[in-house]
Amino acid sequence: MHNNFGFISENTRILEKQITLHFKKSTGDWAIDTKYLNLYFLIDNYTFLKQIDAKPQFIDDDTCLAGITFFDSNFREEDYELIDRQNPNEDDDVIFSFESDRVIRVNCDTITLTAE
Repeated sequence: MHNNFGFISENTRILEKQITLHFKKSTGDWAIDTKYLNLYFLIDNYTFLKQIDAKPQFIDDDTCLAGITFFDSNFREEDYELIDRQNPNEDDDVIFSFESDRVIRVNCDTITLTAE
């Protein structure tokens, strides 16, 4: 996803405890063979949400995802670490980190990825 999709928007529905993250296919030549135009992460029944805004000096990189990782919810002061793990442990948070140092950290029941 790093260069092939750009972060477009976040939609938080507080009453439903849902967040949608929208990524759109890049127009760069490197993404020409990318099959999908849009990716949506539907975060359902969140119980924790932490957001760190982009650093002004890196704002040009605010659409570029650096990584997605699971991270122990007991260490919520550690927002910029990546762990190479395919499945979460019980009570892990999910961290979406961006090249701009933006962070969206969430603890939830499910995350569903939809590709169009």
